[in-house]
Amino acid sequence: MSTRTKGGPLVSHTDQVLSRAVTFQFALDPTEDQRSLFAKCAGARRFAFNHHLARVKENLDQRAAEKDLPVGPRLPGISWSWVSFVNEMNAWKNGQLDSSPVNDDGTRGLAWRHEVPGDVFECASVDVARALKNWSDSKRGARKGASVGFPRFAAKGRTTPSFRLRNKATPGETQSIRFTDPSHLRLPKIGPVRVFGPTRRVRRMIDLGRFHIYSATITKRGGRWICSLSGVAAKFHHERRHPKDRHVTLVGIDRGVTSLAVCADAEGNLLAAFEGVNELRRAHEQLVRAQKTLARATPGSKGRARAKARLNKLHRRVANRRCHHAHQVTSWVMKNCTSVVLEDLNVTGMVKNHRLARSISDAAMGELGRQILYQAPWYGVEVALADRFFASSKICSGCGAKKDRLDLSTRVYDCAHCGLMIDRDHNAAVNLARWKPAANVST
Repeated sequence: MSTRTKGGPLVSHTDQVLSRAVTFQFALDPTEDQRSLFAKCAGARRFAFNHHLARVKENLDQRAAEKDLPVGPRLPGISWSWVSFVNEMNAWKNGQLDSSPVNDDGTRGLAWRHEVPGDVFECASVDVARALKNWSDSKRGARKGASVGFPRFAAKGRTTPSFRLRNKATPGETQSIRFTDPSHLRLPKIGPVRVFGPTRRVRRMIDLGRFHIYSATITKRGGRWICSLSGVAAKFHHERRHPKDRHVTLVGIDRGVTSLAVCADAEGNLLAAFEGVNELRRAHEQLVRAQKTLARATPGSKGRARAKARLNKLHRRVANRRCHHAHQVTSWVMKNCTSVVLEDLNVTGMVKNHRLARSISDAAMGELGRQILYQAPWYGVEVALADRFFASSKICSGCGAKKDRLDLSTRVYDCAHCGLMIDRDHNAAVNLARWKPAANVST
């Protein structure tokens, strides 16, 4: 059982600080009533999100129109903090505001507000506040990454059905989100829901106080409801955090399409090579047939629903297999390497090449890099990102000569200076292992 020190982080009964952010995913097998309730919760989440977004948009439009008017009273802005959004939503849906909806019987407030957990409305308020903050920070240049536009309204049929429930119980109390037995997960206001797959690992961590659940996000993907349990966990045991017989020298990892990942050290030794992913290509014919069947089905019919479920199932299978391959590479890297060098790939820009977009997406290069970056602190692995313009494929790992041009179809690197012939990806991995910021070579 975990406890919280005053003003400090959660600590397990073995004095382990719970600081490792982690998420466990489980496929759910809800009853028909629970499926209906899940759909209502997802709809309530969309409703609350759109409610706040409409208020903000109307306020911004009116304030923008008043700029051209003569000097006079101006419409005040509304707060975008999640606290103000939560308070406004609770008062609005409970009929405490003048703008609250009026029902047919004369009562005020949302008539169906008690049919779904109140947490759905509050978490939706937090989500829209975060989305507005991301847009505001991006507009001011205070947010890293690609620019973010103004949040869009959540439309039914185009937005992934999803909602979030929080575990409000403090450590030491009975948790509102908990496993009642090996095959059932209890959710607040919903009750026990059957879970697919083994849960022993998570239940053991919870019983030992090594994992505390913050929230449960229920999402419908590919026709199946998925529950993501997010929280904080203790660090790995030192034997798992620092496995024996690790490669002590720097390891370069070259990500690609023909080979998903090639790992080599600075001395030229090939440590591991993982075959490229072709899951989307293998399922292409099935996806085409399923898409044609869906296009021929009558809108609103049961046949169309079955065709859509079949198409979603195929897409889900491809995505799961693709993620599985990435986890295999990540697991090997974490268990066998001490420090690695990755390329800082511009995957978003690479996908714009329509001839390679399908193959690049199938390789999930961005997902592979994301997994390595977030798992590295868990295992004590040091990760360095090589400069995006470092010509790892064009430089000879034998003599250091650089080719002016190297086509993607050329799979064997043939050096005209020293005569070295080596696999293209192996050569790039060796150069990445030797990469140093001060010795960066630009194209």
